[in-house]
Amino acid sequence: MKRLFTLLGVLLLLAACTNEDSSGGREEGEDSSQESSASSLTVKPAKLSKREQSIVNQMGIDFKTFYTVDGKVEEGESLVTSIVVYKDGDGGKEEFISLGGGDEQEHFNKALHSFQLYMEEEVAHFTMGSPDGFGKGSTIMPDELGAFIFEQLEEEVTITKGETVYLAYLIGSSESQMSSVNHSDVKTLPESVKKAEYAVVAQLELKDNLEEKK
Repeated sequence: MKRLFTLLGVLLLLAACTNEDSSGGREEGEDSSQESSASSLTVKPAKLSKREQSIVNQMGIDFKTFYTVDGKVEEGESLVTSIVVYKDGDGGKEEFISLGGGDEQEHFNKALHSFQLYMEEEVAHFTMGSPDGFGKGSTIMPDELGAFIFEQLEEEVTITKGETVYLAYLIGSSESQMSSVNHSDVKTLPESVKKAEYAVVAQLELKDNLEEKK
């Protein structure tokens, strides 16, 4: 557990260093009469510096992905970050959710975010990091899992209202070997993930804020 807390601290340090020249929060004082445009965010894999990559490598994270978010979320809409866990085609269970935006327009300026998995026997610990902090949780894994595949976002993608981007997912199987999953369409979750013995999926969505409050 001490190792996990140390890891979280280092991840926050990385986010602070990468975003020190970014304005990743809410902007105030904008002209209310200005014509509003639709929410749109560009999400792409982050390029860590050699020093940042060295720090990450030394922390022993089992699976991780770093990505940047650039653009804006309009007032009344939310950027929803969530972790969904699938077990034997059960349709998925939401294990974590975080909302950004809502009452005010929110701007992201290449803000660094992350998703990490730290594996222990029968337990997968996950962390979602952002310039504002982190959220974490854990899920119980089936005992018989013997092989894993981790797929992540590899190219830039634009997300608009009503769309979902699947940032990364871990698939576990009781088989000794697994075939790689085609992650070329990051706005569609493969059926093989939905029907996997065990899968942890990190995803982003743009929704109406009222929809999330229901």
